[in-house]
Amino acid sequence: MLRRVLLLGVFALGACSTVETSGAGLASPSPTSSNDRIQLRVHTGNEHMDQVVYEIAYQQFSQVLPLREAEPYTGALEITFTSESQNAFLATSNAFTTGNGTANVWYTGGHVGTVTANGSSTTTSVASGTTLEWQNSTMLAVLKNNDGARLWSADYSYKGGWELSGWVVNTPEEAARLVAKRLKAQYVKDTHRGG
Repeated sequence: MLRRVLLLGVFALGACSTVETSGAGLASPSPTSSNDRIQLRVHTGNEHMDQVVYEIAYQQFSQVLPLREAEPYTGALEITFTSESQNAFLATSNAFTTGNGTANVWYTGGHVGTVTANGSSTTTSVASGTTLEWQNSTMLAVLKNNDGARLWSADYSYKGGWELSGWVVNTPEEAARLVAKRLKAQYVKDTHRGG
């Protein structure tokens, strides 16, 4: 039994959200300066989501990067986002059994004689529950200079079914907001350590 619990725990930890980053081009605590003008580029494969993720990413990353919406640019922050809805039906089943029966017993002066019994029963099972829905999302962020050299990159894999946040993150837009916020925090952590 203990072995099963440990295996389940290892499986659960292995399926949690993850982030991987790389800062190969970071020579200083921050890869950008106040003179930089970073263009934000977003790709989701859906025009509506492109606009939504652009605004979400701009709100988050403009706090830590000199994002600009007009040329000239000295670099780019490229964001790629995908999200997939998954769900599960959680239910309980209630069983109701109804039955009836009859018995004929003949009393013959001191002992029970012949017994004849007839019976029937019906069992009905009723399932009640709810459908839980969550997002599994990936956001890639790549910060490049004007020459195309990568200064910082991150790959955030969000597994909403394995996190408490998955109870409230039910749409791709909500997942994008959560993941962009976490990637911004990771960028700050990666680029401002010790500074």
